[in-house]
Amino acid sequence: MIRDFLATYDFNLPLDDAAVDPDLPLVRRRLASLAAAEGLNGGYYEAQELAEALLDAAREANAEIVNDDSPARARLRDILERDLDYQRELFEEVCELPLGDAVAHLCWLTELMKQRVDMARPVAAILGR
Repeated sequence: MIRDFLATYDFNLPLDDAAVDPDLPLVRRRLASLAAAEGLNGGYYEAQELAEALLDAAREANAEIVNDDSPARARLRDILERDLDYQRELFEEVCELPLGDAVAHLCWLTELMKQRVDMARPVAAILGR
């Protein structure tokens, strides 16, 4: 019975639930919707990388570092210049927000994506893959 359920387990369930949860802010629902189209690992690592880059940018802003060539700005520029659709879309969802809010929303998404990835190993183990 459990094996049958897991054989058809939908790893997007947490993302799909978040995408329609009226109690979540619109930005989080939109981030979840974007993430549902991504693979398990890539979706997680790309969201994490962007969240970390924006966290570094927030730290620099708090330290009043305004240099256009600062490490955080250079890192963020490098990420966006790769022109990966998913990261660009995530960035576009949060780029107008205060840095702290953008970081919080992306960290929320990263945790949701991590839970999604973490589920893959037990499912594979039970199914013998």
